[in-house]
Amino acid sequence: MASPMFNSVALCSAAGADAPASPRPRVYFETLPGVDGEYVQAHGRAGRQVQVRGVLAAQAATPDLACAALKTLLRARQELADGATVAAYVGADGTAYSNCLLLSYGPAGLMSVSPRPTGYRAVLRVQALVRQLTP
Repeated sequence: MASPMFNSVALCSAAGADAPASPRPRVYFETLPGVDGEYVQAHGRAGRQVQVRGVLAAQAATPDLACAALKTLLRARQELADGATVAAYVGADGTAYSNCLLLSYGPAGLMSVSPRPTGYRAVLRVQALVRQLTP
């Protein structure tokens, strides 16, 4: 499996998974007095939402540097959730979705820092919400 990407930026370092919803139908419903049922007009399909989860990680020589590096990675991805950047999203299975917005990106838990043979590693579970504007 590949890491989910938005605008060619990996949204997580490991354990990336996504759950794309189906495109929503755009319909208009109306009820008429004295008539059973509903009047329906179909207007094509609207976009879809994709929930993304994974792990973001950074490694450095000291715990403080590993934490700072991870926060830098987190902020860089959060800047993509500006509501104005329309770009491609590539899911964990390699499926590409065009015309997407990154609606939110943030932690899904607390950061942990652990020693490694060559320094320290900071890890944070993250979650994101991507909206495909056109199916």
